[in-house]
Order: sequence, then structure tokens, then C-alpha cells
Amino acid sequence: MHMTHHITSRMNQRGIRKDLIDLTLDLGDIEGDKIILSSKIIDKELNDLQHRLKMLSDARKKGGIVVVADGDQLITAYHKNSFNAKLAKNS
Repeated sequence: MHMTHHITSRMNQRGIRKDLIDLTLDLGDIEGDKIILSSKIIDKELNDLQHRLKMLSDARKKGGIVVVADGDQLITAYHKNSFNAKLAKNS
């Protein structure tokens, strides 16, 4: 979107960075001609990010996760570092 001189001036006066404008455009609710990033939306996004960070941390502790699929069927899953080529060769 094109930024007018007016919004650029107001952003500078109010300490609103361009990345916060982009965030509002991405996540905000449209109400008429306004796009509003409310505390409710921010809290939900923060909660979702905290949950995602926990899942990533859990996956990291396992050394990564591998999921094997065939078409739309999930076949198996295992820790990424659990495969041992020497054991597989002896089988």
C-alpha cells in the first residue's frame, strides 16, 4: 500500500514504526475504513507463539522429528537422530 506524507508524519510523531503498521495490516480486524490491531488479537497471537515456541523446544530436545508419508497417509514417526546406519546395515 502507498503511504501518504500524512501517515509518515503521524508515525514519526507517535513513535509508530513501519513494521508495526505491517503487523496491523496482517493481523488486524477490518472495521469500515479502519484496520484495528486490538489487545485481544495481540494476546491471542502471543499465546499462539508461546505454544509454538514450546513445541519447537520439545522437538529440538528430541533432535528433530521425522514423519514418513505415502500420499495422504502418515506411516510412521521417529526422532531424527534415532536412525543408526550400522544397525540398519546388519539387519
